[in-house]
Amino acid sequence: MVTWQNVTENKIELSGILSQTSLMELMPIASRLQTLNGEVNIGLSGLSLVDTAGLAFLIELKAEAKQRALNLRYSGTSPALDKLVSLYNAKSLFA
Repeated sequence: MVTWQNVTENKIELSGILSQTSLMELMPIASRLQTLNGEVNIGLSGLSLVDTAGLAFLIELKAEAKQRALNLRYSGTSPALDKLVSLYNAKSLFA
């Protein structure tokens, strides 16, 4: 299970397990991005596990934000997520 919380208007924190079975719980974030402007920060430090489907979701979310001229940034990773990002050569996700 993954949960998300608005910390400020342009900052969202994720916590729990970001996996294929929990992705539907995050669909409101995509809708939320449509209402924001400028820079958006999504904190990942509360995630205890991210699988490949979760990584794909983060990549897709960043692509959608870019199409809407939002500067989406991810912050706070874990060693497991760093390893997954490295294995899939997705370091640009955090650029």
